[in-house]
Amino acid sequence: MFYISTLLQLLLSAAVASWSVSYYSRSICAFERSSVDFSCMFDCSDYHILKTKYWFKPEAHQKQDGSQVGISVYNSEAAKIHQLYKNRTAYANRDKNCSLQLHNVSKSDTGMYFFRFETYSSRGKYTGPGGINLRVAVLPFRVTVKTKKVNEHIHEGDSVTLTCSTENCTPTQEPFAWFKNQRLIPEATDSVLQITSVSHDDFGNYSCGLKNSSTTSADEILLDVRYSPKNVKIAILSSGNIQEGNSLTLICKSNANPAVTNYSWFMIKEANISYIGSDREFSIKSASQKDGGQYFCTAKNDMGSQNSTVTPLKVEVPSHRNFLLTATAVFLFLMAVLLMFVTVTEEIYENLRKSPESEENLTTYVTYVDLRLPSSTSDRPRCNSQDVIYSLLSYKD
Repeated sequence: MFYISTLLQLLLSAAVASWSVSYYSRSICAFERSSVDFSCMFDCSDYHILKTKYWFKPEAHQKQDGSQVGISVYNSEAAKIHQLYKNRTAYANRDKNCSLQLHNVSKSDTGMYFFRFETYSSRGKYTGPGGINLRVAVLPFRVTVKTKKVNEHIHEGDSVTLTCSTENCTPTQEPFAWFKNQRLIPEATDSVLQITSVSHDDFGNYSCGLKNSSTTSADEILLDVRYSPKNVKIAILSSGNIQEGNSLTLICKSNANPAVTNYSWFMIKEANISYIGSDREFSIKSASQKDGGQYFCTAKNDMGSQNSTVTPLKVEVPSHRNFLLTATAVFLFLMAVLLMFVTVTEEIYENLRKSPESEENLTTYVTYVDLRLPSSTSDRPRCNSQDVIYSLLSYKD
């Protein structure tokens, strides 16, 4: 009889040694109000008849390794299911499949879960070791920024990691969505957004969420990238065309982080560069011709500086001034023509002379005059002969 009892114990020990429970996910992260699957398979000796199959969760004051049975999450004896989990579970109930589905997950469901089966034998009880750790993610999402630097500003060229997470854990089974200044970043679908070399274009407010959900982070986070002035240019404020006497203002504009702390203004005229101001705005109260030229400005912050492109500035003369200038030019031209005419007349009379062929003994005589005309600059045609002879008959006294 002793040998039979010993043999039975050995057989039972061998049978129990072959029992097993396999969990196919040791850790699960789920959102509140979602459903989770505890995937599980078990094996036990065919010599034992199963009495009870159930899932349990150790209470806070118990050991969390499964050695102490806690509250019943699911039980094949429905009356033993804890009130917190009634009507929230669905058991696979297929052969040796011990998978369990838990619905409407809440933060209080966080903890360890174990599967256990019992037979009608006093020693025929087995709990699958290890269990499944359930963590419940509590919304909203939040974005954290990490760099290799510690307590330093982010500069252009730095490597930056943005992580989308929730309290306790972050589910990764669904695609994520990233937003910059409330605009979707199509290529970003993971919970981590990596920027290997950040630039000034990456400056902005970032948020995240699930791609197939409208839920995003409650608060956007600013990616504060520091950079030297960019896109420096000059804007001209004037009521119209820049004319003499009008006022105008030149503004030096740029993108920079931190803000520009120093401005410089320069004027280029006849290949000379002159420093003319140190404010963001350069004003001219009454423009004149001497203000015409080429202008550029320099913007500077703690990160560096940049010059604007050269901007030409032309000061126009008002229309009534143009009329006066034209009238003056016409008057001066007419005066020049008149003076020329007087000068030519005098030259003609100076060329008058008597002919050497005249005879003094004639009662009447003929005086010959040789008239020589000076060279003309006129385009009018003239005769080939340069000398014209005029005769005058006169009587001697």
